[in-house]
Amino acid sequence: MTTINNIADLARILREQPEWADTIRGLLLSRELLALPDQFAQFTKLVNHRLDKLETDLGEFKVEVRNEFDQLKGDMNLMQGHMNLMQGDMNLMKGDMNLMKADINQMKGDISNLKGTDYEFKVVKNIKSTIGQHLRLRRVRVLQGVRTDPDRDLEELIENAEDNGAITEGQSYDLSRSDLIASGWSRTSGEETYLTAEISVTIGDGDVTRSVQRAAILEAVVDQPVVPAIVGAHIDETRAALAASNNVAVILVPE
Repeated sequence: MTTINNIADLARILREQPEWADTIRGLLLSRELLALPDQFAQFTKLVNHRLDKLETDLGEFKVEVRNEFDQLKGDMNLMQGHMNLMQGDMNLMKGDMNLMKADINQMKGDISNLKGTDYEFKVVKNIKSTIGQHLRLRRVRVLQGVRTDPDRDLEELIENAEDNGAITEGQSYDLSRSDLIASGWSRTSGEETYLTAEISVTIGDGDVTRSVQRAAILEAVVDQPVVPAIVGAHIDETRAALAASNNVAVILVPE
């Protein structure tokens, strides 16, 4: 017979007799509490399963994200390639536009030169009456001008002046570029008169300056006074004043 004198005896007996411990536990604890260990074990199993699935899903998600990132990176590289091609096309188009602009400017220059040449021809064609009216000259003779054969006598005078050192080779070349060289007889003095003229639709500073310089060269060639002149359709007040201060005759001929 087992005698229980104190709590220590009860504890010893419960350890020695597990079935007693189960019986007392059933008396002391409710059915819900007794079921907790099994429920906790099931909960732990469920949580571990969910964690495993979550870890799997997370791994798959990371793979998908990585694949999407790689795809996006590939798309961006492709887009960058397209942008580079587009930039190249734009640069090519810009180059073509610059060439077109240069061609247009060249065409405008050619048209302007053609217009100027036609104007010069018109002036030279009617220069005898024009000079005769403005400078009071008669028996006007064109010695050099556009679409006009150079006068052989003038050429010989220029060559002799260069040979004699009266003018330099550079001055001879400069004089040969004169738009117009002519001569006539003054109705006032009766003397032979020479003139050099620069012809331009719109008269500029350079026309005035060249006329003065070439008149000085021609004076050294013919050993006679030469009238510097400018012929044009338009001249402003500044250029007109410049011409007057250099004793340059201004002859206006409409286009």
